[in-house]
Amino acid sequence: MQQSFKYLLLILSLGACRPGTENSQKLELRQEASQNPRENSIEAHRAFLQKEIESIKAYIADRDLDLERNGTGIYYSIDSTAAQGPMAKEGDLVYYYYSISMLNGSQLYQSDSSKPASLLIDREDAEIGLHDALKLMRVGDKGFFILPSHRAFGVGGDQNKVPPFTALVYKLEVLEIQNQNQQK
Repeated sequence: MQQSFKYLLLILSLGACRPGTENSQKLELRQEASQNPRENSIEAHRAFLQKEIESIKAYIADRDLDLERNGTGIYYSIDSTAAQGPMAKEGDLVYYYYSISMLNGSQLYQSDSSKPASLLIDREDAEIGLHDALKLMRVGDKGFFILPSHRAFGVGGDQNKVPPFTALVYKLEVLEIQNQNQQK
């Protein structure tokens, strides 16, 4: 009797260890998912960027806009009918009016018409896309820009009105450009 009991225990223990059981399959899936979280993150980010580009293109198509796209992904058009002087460049102090909204039309920020905003190009903290946009403009230019989230406020938003991962629409008018490099 003891001998047959030992055989029965051996058979049961071997059966429980065989590969392909439900528990081993779950373990394999968990190991696969966690094997390369960096690749999973990269793929998720690529998918997000693709959806953001599609949203921007839909916005442009819905409004029948004629915009150029630069190498950093900013879509823009500039009305230069009243433009004068050189374009803004690194180190210049630019005075400008602005309006910022989301692709859904929600107005987020707007400059005070009695007091323009100012920015020291590439030397002051602001959205990188704003610096890029102003460097495409001259005094008198009026520009329309769509900044993808990575050129606007990015992952964190602005901790106030701009949500994380949000493409933004900027309307800008350059009033004055002061060359700070020559004033020293």
